Parts: sequence; structure tokens; C-alpha cells
Amino acid sequence: MRTSRSSAAIVALAILWGVTALWGIGQVRAKRQTDVLLQNKYSRAFYDTLQRTKNVEALLSKGLVSGSPDQMDAIFSDLWYNANSAQENLNQLPVSHDVVAKTSKFLSQVGDYSYSLSKQNKTRNLSDKDWQTMQQLYRTSASLNQEMSAVERAAATGSFHWTEIQGGLAKKLPQGSAGSVDNSFRQLETRLQELPVLVYDGPFSDHIDKIEPQGLTGGLVSLDQAKQIARSFADLGGAAVQQTVVSGEVRGKIPSYSLALRTGNGPQDAITINVSKQGGHVVLLLNPRPVAAAKLTDDQARTQALSFLNSRGLTGFMPSYTLRQQNVLTISFVSTQDAVAVYPDQVKLQVALDNGQVLGYEALGYLTSHHRRALPSPKITAAQAKAKLSPRIQVLSERLAVIPTTSKGESLAYEFKTKLADETFLVYINAQSGEEEHILKLLNLPNGTLTL
Repeated sequence: MRTSRSSAAIVALAILWGVTALWGIGQVRAKRQTDVLLQNKYSRAFYDTLQRTKNVEALLSKGLVSGSPDQMDAIFSDLWYNANSAQENLNQLPVSHDVVAKTSKFLSQVGDYSYSLSKQNKTRNLSDKDWQTMQQLYRTSASLNQEMSAVERAAATGSFHWTEIQGGLAKKLPQGSAGSVDNSFRQLETRLQELPVLVYDGPFSDHIDKIEPQGLTGGLVSLDQAKQIARSFADLGGAAVQQTVVSGEVRGKIPSYSLALRTGNGPQDAITINVSKQGGHVVLLLNPRPVAAAKLTDDQARTQALSFLNSRGLTGFMPSYTLRQQNVLTISFVSTQDAVAVYPDQVKLQVALDNGQVLGYEALGYLTSHHRRALPSPKITAAQAKAKLSPRIQVLSERLAVIPTTSKGESLAYEFKTKLADETFLVYINAQSGEEEHILKLLNLPNGTLTL
């Protein structure tokens, strides 16, 4: 009897332990799920803050360059919006108020000041004091972003997790990232300028999603014709095409045949080429061959790329911006008409820096936008356009260019490459109205140029 009671007690106790263990495991899993959700929430808030602060820095720099009241009005409106959005996301982070108080105050000041200037800008020009204040705000935002990048790197490498620092960020920041966390956050948010719209594509490459193709000429081509076009267009680098494989068809704005030219049996021995059904234009070429070492200079690669274009009947192009990665140089070329740079008509080439072989070609922008334009005669001279610029900037070069507008149209503008302190900007003055159309900030990096 006692044995059966003891057995029953042991069984009951084992069941209780089992239930307790299962409950504990369930609690651990639930906590982990909660931690993951919180970590994702805080990470999203941080990176949203980061992007908005980057916008703030870029917009402040553009405000220092602009000489147009209308352009300044748009910049001030964007500044107010981005500063307030950054502040809203910042306040969602699991840090105490005293840690982010000065950062939050700085963003509030930028927003309020921008709103105030927007109202003043309608009735009077900015004073020297206003300009000096904007300079100070810009410098503060720039130093803030440098510090924020340290936190970004620490988060990316797993040095800390947002869910671990709800009791205070200072204990988790890397040694030396800032003596005070307050200071870290003050210098953290200038890194939040808007992510570059364009990398090596050069100015205005993002317009191509907004218009219907205008550069497709000729009638429909057959699949066999497309194969011949692909073979004659590709830079085979001395290899022989063993087989042409039909990969499928590309739908979308420019319907195309997708082909693969096989030069060997390996996965990297296939050159992908898309040929448009209308006109037989090559839209895309991609050769995945790795490039082990760089033997050519950027200038030599540009010369090779231009020779490739000319030999394929694509003439009248000038090189624009470049990006060097993994021993390959990507070059953006813009079309010219009557010595005017036509930015909507772009092609991009990738050149191997070991032997100059063209490994990549992309002509979506060119085939979307290219046509013979009836360019108007400028109503103002280059000197008159130059007079519209801010007197605080130095002009490095000038030329006429066709640029796309936000309303899917185009305008003829004077492009001025300018300098303010050690920073470079492109300022566009409409050649008909004299209005300041656009400002782009150029970032010259070791491997290429970014535009903001």
C-alpha cells in the first residue's frame, strides 16, 4: 500500500516537474519571441532616425548653396518634415530621456528654424545671420552623424542589442565612442542624410521608371535574329560561343528575348544578353567572369568602353560618373546632342580592369528616353544664369544639359559644378526662365562618386 502511494507520489511529482519544465520552456520561448519583436522594432526606429537625420544634413548643405527663393522654400519644407520625423523615431528608442535630450532638442530646433525661415523667405531674402545659423546647424548635424555611425557599426556587429540597453545606453556603447552618451547622440544624426538616390549612375538616372520607351526603333525581330544580334554585340574576350541558350522572355516596359551565350561548361561561362523584340536593341549584357587583378587605369577603361560603344554604332556619348568595385569599373555615359549633355539618355558599362573586356552593359535609360530633341535656344546667357547662383559658392565649370523634371518632362538648364568650402555641388539653372531647378551634392569617394 505504502509502495503504491510512494509510486503515485513520485509519478505526481514527475508530472509536476514535467509541467513546470514545459511551462518554463514556453516562457523562455515567449520571452525570446518578445525580444526579437522588440529588437526589430527598435532597430527599425533607429534606422528610420538615421535616414531622416541624413536627410537633414543633405538638405542643410543644399540650403547653403541655393540662391533661389522657391528652391529654398522647398528645402525648408523638407527640412521641417525630416527633422520632425527623425525626432519622432528617436523617441521610440529604449533610452532614457536625458541620454537623447540634446539630440531631440537639436532636431526640434532644426524643424522650428526651417518653418520660421520658410515664412520669412516669402517676404525677404535670407540675412547673413540666417546663413551663419544654417552653417552652424549643418556642422552640428555633420559631427552628430559621425558619432551615430559608431552606434550603427556597433549594432551591426552585435556589440550590443537594443533590448539589452533599456536600462541605459551608456553601458553598452563601445569604449571611447563618446565620453558621454549624450554627446554620442548629438553627433550621431548627421549620418542620417538621405541615402543616395544615384550611385555611379550620375544625376537623374531614376527618371526611367516614369516614362514610356522612346528609343526603340525598327520592327519586330525573330528569335533567330536576336541570337545573331547577341553574338555580334557581346565582347567575348577571345572566347568562342559553344552554344546559345534561350533563357526565356522579359516582360515589362521593353519586352525582350533573354539569351545565354555559353563559352564553357562552368557556371561563370555564360554571358546573359537581353535583346528587345522591337528593333533588336541590346538592353542588358552581363558576364559574371571574376577579375583577379587590376592592370588598367580608370582612364584606360573609359577609353576601352567608349571604343566598345562606337564599334556597336552607339556614338555621341561622353563619360559621366564611375564606380570601381572588385577590379571592375562601372562607367555611366550620357548622350550628347549639339554639344549639350542629355542626362535622360544614359548607358552603363562595366569594364574588367585586367584586360579591358566589357563585362556589363545596361541601356534601359537610353532606350527609354532617347530621341532627337528640338532643343530650344536659351533665353538667358551663361553669365546671366551664373548671376543667379549664391555668391558664396565657387564655380568650377559650366555647360548646357537636358535634365528630366518631376512632371515627367525635360528642361534645358545650365549645369554649374560648384564648390562650397571642401564640398562639391551641381546646381542647375533653367536656361529659359532663369529659375534654380535642382541641386545635387557630390561625394567623391575612393572608389567612385555618390550624388545626394
